[in-house]
Amino acid sequence: MIDLHIHTNESDGTFTAEEVLKRAEELKLSHIAITDHESCKAYDNLKIDDIKKYYSGKIITGIELKNYYNDRVIDILGYNIDLEKMNKYLEENYKDKTHGKLETKNLKHFYKQSKGYNLKLDPIESINWNPDKDWASLVFYNEIKKHKENESKVPADLWESFSNFKKDYIYNRKNMFFLDKKDDYPSPKKTVEAIHNAGGIAILAHVYEYKWVEDKIDYIQELIKTSNLDGIECYYSNFTDMQIKLLTEYAKENNLCISGGSDFHGSRRKGVDIGKGRGSLLIPEEILKTWKGRKINEFRGK
Repeated sequence: MIDLHIHTNESDGTFTAEEVLKRAEELKLSHIAITDHESCKAYDNLKIDDIKKYYSGKIITGIELKNYYNDRVIDILGYNIDLEKMNKYLEENYKDKTHGKLETKNLKHFYKQSKGYNLKLDPIESINWNPDKDWASLVFYNEIKKHKENESKVPADLWESFSNFKKDYIYNRKNMFFLDKKDDYPSPKKTVEAIHNAGGIAILAHVYEYKWVEDKIDYIQELIKTSNLDGIECYYSNFTDMQIKLLTEYAKENNLCISGGSDFHGSRRKGVDIGKGRGSLLIPEEILKTWKGRKINEFRGK
């Protein structure tokens, strides 16, 4: 079994890179990829004398990059990337767009716009959060829910769930909470080009997590046509067996690369373990055969 979607504490996970490797070894995974958000620093941390003392399997270099597409933020995974080339791209395009800076800006936006609902909120300077690790949208939503009097001030569907708040308010251009991210993240086309320039494979991440997309296959076809994607993440913690089957069959019929992963975040994502997802996910090593003509360059540390 393998896991090609893992986060460390170099983005929004809680495990160190070494802890990830040790856990993968315990589970006897044959291949893993660390895919931190806009960061390759975990691989720098693994430039040690003998990486095999932690993990005997193969490590594929990876990254997860956010993109702005049709008023939404979507993720694209890059695999088998040249770390030096990708780090240069990150330096040129994300130096002033770190997670901490963007999320601090987002929280200020939510607080400013909340005046339209006359919400009861604690002062923004008193909020206990880590901009480098946390997401402003969830921090703000939890702040809304903390004050019970806000229930009568907001629409019922917003109060009902964070998913509704994110889908129908943050991503709704007509709503005052709308976050316009066009200046924060590149287009999928630019991201795929950067991954290809780094010698990598570009994969659309967790398409069924994009709740606003009604026809997932049409969406995939559209993205492949406009951005030159190489494949799709067919195995994922939240996918049903039927969803996995549909995506893998589509990928095979269209000669697309197949990937899969748990999207492990350590303690930040309860119930999700490396290689296991939420308990039943099993990602077969054979999907790597769909990466035809692309030699997998094993990361060996130092």
